[in-house]
Amino acid sequence: MEKWVTRQKIYEGRIFDVQGGEAMLDDGRLVHREVVTHDGGVGVVPVLGEQVLLIRQYRIAVDEFILEIPAGRREGQEPPQRRAELELKEETGYQAAEFQLLTTYYSSAGFTNERMFIFLATGLQEGDQALEADEEIEILPIALAEIPRMLAEGEIVDAKTIIGLRELLARPDFLTGAG
Repeated sequence: MEKWVTRQKIYEGRIFDVQGGEAMLDDGRLVHREVVTHDGGVGVVPVLGEQVLLIRQYRIAVDEFILEIPAGRREGQEPPQRRAELELKEETGYQAAEFQLLTTYYSSAGFTNERMFIFLATGLQEGDQALEADEEIEILPIALAEIPRMLAEGEIVDAKTIIGLRELLARPDFLTGAG
């Protein structure tokens, strides 16, 4: 198991930090490591009848508009479900009667500690979006029956969204549209 020998913050940002240093391997060799530290995030798969509410927004990192589930970054040790509730309301205007954890995962454990929590939201009640000043989000209701095709044809390319939708489709009650 690797252990840090020296470690220092080499970048401090608003969303993530980067630490770098030397780690010792089991055989005593020293290797250089750089790690992105991040508070983690949440994603929400909101189901309304026989539809999933996706959002469409421009992402400058990939220079395109993409379809996503509502999501956001946790702040410190904030409970994941609380952040999921806030992000659903902020990005879609909807509130959910019930949240259920679908899965949790590390986005890329080779270089970051970012851990994602994906929730299913049901019992939705419509309200008003409360977007942040820098957000431009379009809400797109997508039929549950369309999701397998969209995934297979690569229309959905965002990892958290693919994972969340595949978790949803793995539940037999939603395969029939009875969610």
